[in-house]
Amino acid sequence: MKNKKIFIPLVIVLLAVVAYFMFIQWNKEILIIEEKPGVPNLEDDGIVKPVIEVSEERKIPVEVELPLSMHELAVQEIIHAMSHQKVKADGKWGFLPLTQERVQRLIEVVETNESKYDNASIYLDILNRWAENDFSNADKEHNIIWEMQSGTIGRAYGVLSYEEELEFIQKHFNVEIKKVEPE
Repeated sequence: MKNKKIFIPLVIVLLAVVAYFMFIQWNKEILIIEEKPGVPNLEDDGIVKPVIEVSEERKIPVEVELPLSMHELAVQEIIHAMSHQKVKADGKWGFLPLTQERVQRLIEVVETNESKYDNASIYLDILNRWAENDFSNADKEHNIIWEMQSGTIGRAYGVLSYEEELEFIQKHFNVEIKKVEPE
């Protein structure tokens, strides 16, 4: 009986998150892809590799998509879903374009709820790195969130190359893509 009391609210939250992602995906039109400089990679003699920065032409404001009152589980799901754009994993469920607008808004959400969220400092560490276009540890960051969610399938084992990420975006986001060349 005790397990049933825990299971039912968890299922309701998960269904709400899935419905939320479906709503957001249906309200997408155009992704704009821009090449930005990443951070120096110490494993490659400090070489700065470009990263893909995605932005969206939105139908709904990010404040509506990500309200300040978000539940901590929803924050985890969104970080997890965005990380899929950057990581290699054999099983990925949930896809959400990783945009700087979403990252900045999630930082606001987490900072607003810092005293309520058990793992606020972890989310902020991840999001602040992403805000600086540092995705060098996206696989490890994915796995931190994945473990919080008791993941069993889909452990990340690397970071996608520029070309692999571009292919992922084209495959998983049913949108028109405008590629912006670097200045």
